[in-house]
Amino acid sequence: MASTTEIANLALSHLGVGKEIADLDTEASQEASSCRRFFAIARDATLRDFPWPFATKFVTLGLIEADPTDEWSYSYRYPSDCLMVRRILSGLRNDNRQSRQPFKIVQDSSGRLIYTDEVEASIEYTVLEDDPAKYPPDFTMALSLRLAAYAAPRVTGGDPFKMGQRAMQMYLDEISNARENSAMEQQDEEVVQSEFIRSRD
Repeated sequence: MASTTEIANLALSHLGVGKEIADLDTEASQEASSCRRFFAIARDATLRDFPWPFATKFVTLGLIEADPTDEWSYSYRYPSDCLMVRRILSGLRNDNRQSRQPFKIVQDSSGRLIYTDEVEASIEYTVLEDDPAKYPPDFTMALSLRLAAYAAPRVTGGDPFKMGQRAMQMYLDEISNARENSAMEQQDEEVVQSEFIRSRD
């Protein structure tokens, strides 16, 4: 279980910075102000880069209007805690190219909308989770690496040794590891092979 301060200190460690932040929210040091400036951006980008299980949610959308345009059948209100819509539920656990439900994100005077042709639409989405106590270790590490990449020029005097670039490469590796870990914690349905393929085995 990490705090924002601990995540910021991990980021500094990735950059080879020995000084630690005592309190990310209040400290006035260059290191703290740099991490504070980029923290929310790095968090949101890390959440968007992968459908993290701990930040995944399902909800039935609230209908706003039928036939909002000539191209779409329904408009729904974008959930207030949604950071990224992953898919409109189709009734199949394993969507394929044919079963995926088209949608489009737009804006009106009250906020974002989701246009789709699906009646009583439900979505799978990534929640904007800002409580670091809920972050699993792989997300904490990924976030600290992305934060390090963003903050590197300010806390290393222009990043002459390319530590930010190194941190971003490590971040991509961490995302790949998280994808593998997530796959091990779920069991997808096996795709039924056609009779023609089975007959060849």
